[in-house]
Amino acid sequence: MRKILLALAAIMVALASAAAGWFGVKAWKASQGDETPASAPVTSQETSGETVPLTFRLSEVEASGDDLFTPPACGETWTPTSDEANGVLPKVDASLRQVEGVDTVTVVPGYTTSTAGLGFLASEGSIIVTRDDVVVTPDWGGEFVPEYYVATPDETTLTQNNVEITGALLCDVADGLNEVWQGFDWSTATDDEIAAKQAEAAAFYAAHEQLPAGTYRVYQWSPIILGEPAAIARVLSEEGITGLAGLQYNAGFTALYDDPAVQAHCTDQVDADGNLLNRSCDVPEDVLADALEREVPVEYIADVPPAVAFSLAAEFTVE
Repeated sequence: MRKILLALAAIMVALASAAAGWFGVKAWKASQGDETPASAPVTSQETSGETVPLTFRLSEVEASGDDLFTPPACGETWTPTSDEANGVLPKVDASLRQVEGVDTVTVVPGYTTSTAGLGFLASEGSIIVTRDDVVVTPDWGGEFVPEYYVATPDETTLTQNNVEITGALLCDVADGLNEVWQGFDWSTATDDEIAAKQAEAAAFYAAHEQLPAGTYRVYQWSPIILGEPAAIARVLSEEGITGLAGLQYNAGFTALYDDPAVQAHCTDQVDADGNLLNRSCDVPEDVLADALEREVPVEYIADVPPAVAFSLAAEFTVE
């Protein structure tokens, strides 16, 4: 159901000029261009010259974070304690503003550390929102999407995956939006039926333009993964290969496309003159794993298990 709602949120942004919403907007914006997180190289270090062959497998990285934490359910009372993990602390900022008369909260996630030049794998920005300590987080888009980041002391490394919250998509009312679109078939609907549904959805958004009164707290949490996955991610980052979670589809726009095995899973669209218009790829993980294998300095590998970190709350009050 989450994927259906995400797609519908994106459609509403594109077609109905509705209020900006959570991960639907994030997904729509991502589809319009490359969102590659900025990360500085890890502080240089002496290496012994000893290396080990490693590769990056997204499924293994995701699996290593799966059982570390289960986000609280909608309506649950939840007051976490801020806690770093493996030397990394998530940081989150949340600002409330009016966008065309709609209460809109912009959430900016990031990471900091007390360890100089620490490279790690973590979420693009997993957010939990409470109102008066009761969970109201939108109930889609919370999957763990790992990316490689580098944090430095007294600085915040932003993930560049900001999200926006509006009242219409908070989990305690979002079922109403789902009911508007439940069972609606775009492929067979008439123009009048589509217009009617869009009007119904617009009315729902209008009814929830203002956030309900209360004290809102926004938290960021993430698995913090070091070890071999972060070590190979560091080597790939030094080569300019980033956006690891999307390489299955984006490999055609990286140096990996030079590998014939990768090219075999990409299709080019060209115009009448042979100019490249678009390149779509769907590269199997085993093929990517072969293309991503590198010799990694043993000094890059920190022998610590994944753990979960929680930010301090970004807090604001709606009267």
